[in-house]
Amino acid sequence: MQLDLFCDNRRTIRLNDADELLRALRLEDALAVYAALLVDEPDDAELLALRKQVAVWHERLSLFHAAVSSVEGIHSLWLNLTPETPPALAVSLLQLLVDDLCRLPAPELIYRPPRFHLGTLLLDAGRCAEAAYWFGRALDAGISERGRFLAWRGAALTRQGDPNLAKSAYLAAFIEGPQEVDFESQLSPLIQDLLGSLENEEHDFSAEALPAWLPVWGWLQGEFALPLQDIVTDRAAFVQALDAAHAAHSQPVARLWFDDLRYAEYLRTAFRDDRELVRVRRRMREQSDFMFEAYMEKMRRTLG
Repeated sequence: MQLDLFCDNRRTIRLNDADELLRALRLEDALAVYAALLVDEPDDAELLALRKQVAVWHERLSLFHAAVSSVEGIHSLWLNLTPETPPALAVSLLQLLVDDLCRLPAPELIYRPPRFHLGTLLLDAGRCAEAAYWFGRALDAGISERGRFLAWRGAALTRQGDPNLAKSAYLAAFIEGPQEVDFESQLSPLIQDLLGSLENEEHDFSAEALPAWLPVWGWLQGEFALPLQDIVTDRAAFVQALDAAHAAHSQPVARLWFDDLRYAEYLRTAFRDDRELVRVRRRMREQSDFMFEAYMEKMRRTLG
C-alpha cells in the first residue's frame, strides 16, 4: 500500500516537474522526464500522448527558431495550438507568440482572419487589460472589420470587469459592423442574452438581420444608452443626412430605425417638437411594427 502511494506521488511529482519544464519551453528536458516515467509504465496512455505531443512541438519550435521571424511563421505556429496541446505548454507558446508579434512593425495592424491578432492571443491568455489596449490600438490605426474588433474589445473589457465601457464597445460594434461580429468568440453573457431574447420574439426578421437590430433591442431592454451628441451638435445636418438615407435606402433598415429612435428620443427629451416627433414615429412604425410596438410599450412604462 505504501509502495503504491510512493509510486503515485513520484509520478505526480515528476509530471509537475515536466509541466514546469514546458512552461520554460525546455521541451527536451520534459521529454526526458516522460521517458524515465515510461520505463516503469511503458503502456501508460497519458504519458505516451504527452510524449507524442511534446515531441511534435519540440520539432516545430526547432524549425520556428531556425527561421527568420515573420507574420506567416508566427501565424502558422499559432494554427497548431489546439485543445490537445498540453496546457502548461500552451501558456508558454502564447507568450512566445505575443513577444514575437510585439517585435514586428505595427503589431496592432497584423491580422489574419478569422481571429489571429495580438489582442485575441492576449485574450486567450487571460490578459484582458492588455487585449483591450491592443484592440483599441488596432481600431485607432484604422484596422478593417471594425465591428469584429469593437466586439472583441467589448469581450476583453467585460472580462476585465468594466461593464460600462464594454457596453459602449458592443453598441459601436453592432452599429458599425453587425455582420462582422464574431459570435463564436467569448462574447459577454449580456450580448448572448440579448440575442437569445430577440430570437425568441415573434417578428419577421431573418436570423442574419438580428445582430443589426441589437442596438435598438439593447436600448429597449435598458442595456444600451442612446448616443445623441451628434444631433445636439448639429440637428439640421443630422436630419438632412437621415432623411436622405431613408430616401435613397442607403442604409439597412435596422440602422435607419436606430437613427430614427435616437432622433425621436432627442425630440422627446432634449428638444421638444411634437409635430416632428409624430413624423419620425410614423416612419418608425412603417419600417417595423414589431420594434415600434416594443418602443411604445417602453414609453408607456416610462411615462407611467
